[in-house]
Amino acid sequence: MGKIIGYNDTVNVNNAHTYRECRNVFLNKLESQILAIADFTDNGDATGYIDIDTDLPANAIVIGWKAVILTGFTGDTTAIMQVGITGDLNKYSGITSVSCLTATTVGALGNTDNALAITSQTPRVTVTGGSDFGLITAGSMIVSLYYFLAW
Repeated sequence: MGKIIGYNDTVNVNNAHTYRECRNVFLNKLESQILAIADFTDNGDATGYIDIDTDLPANAIVIGWKAVILTGFTGDTTAIMQVGITGDLNKYSGITSVSCLTATTVGALGNTDNALAITSQTPRVTVTGGSDFGLITAGSMIVSLYYFLAW
């Protein structure tokens, strides 16, 4: 039991528990450009996607995201969204059925498969319509991802 003092932080050891009192640990935010329906790529099925212009930095641990739906994604019977990357569309979405049909603010905690990536990653927003993404005629949003950096 005791304390180990390091640069800008302290590691406390108490029986079986070790915890770190850290200074200079910040919650970071990545904010997308306006994601408008005209800029999405239609997959030819119920889904369409757009990549956020700014990459997440290497060693980012995403804890969740928020989307401000400026204009609802209307035209089909439903519209839901998720946030991830190419090949893992829900990487950052603990909930994959968040509605973006109407203008509102929505969000989700990060997914449990949000493993630490040692390289930067391009976040991808996927919207799924009720039957065909091509039926969605309106919609725009701004997505924010919240993350910590593992040093």
